[in-house]
Amino acid sequence: MIKITVGISKEHIAIKCVGHANYNTCGDDIVCSAISTLLQTLCYSLEELTKDKIKASLEKGEGYIGVYHPTCKSITLVNGFVIGCREVSHTYPDYVQLEIKI
Repeated sequence: MIKITVGISKEHIAIKCVGHANYNTCGDDIVCSAISTLLQTLCYSLEELTKDKIKASLEKGEGYIGVYHPTCKSITLVNGFVIGCREVSHTYPDYVQLEIKI
């Protein structure tokens, strides 16, 4: 199962994705691919579209993105990521768990 934790405050946004969906074999797992794509797109969008201070680590089976003193643009991008993850978790509830901490 992929566990996604998103913590949002005025001072900091922290996103952590850990695990593998195990929906299918490696390379054919559409659930892992969906979450990986959302996380990578968020990371690159934050880097290219904002001037916020970002710390990111995207490793196989574990990803982390931190945004320090997020602007409205970063918050909007993160909200888009959350919406995408929420929809994947609704479609594949046995494979993706999403937790939002505000």
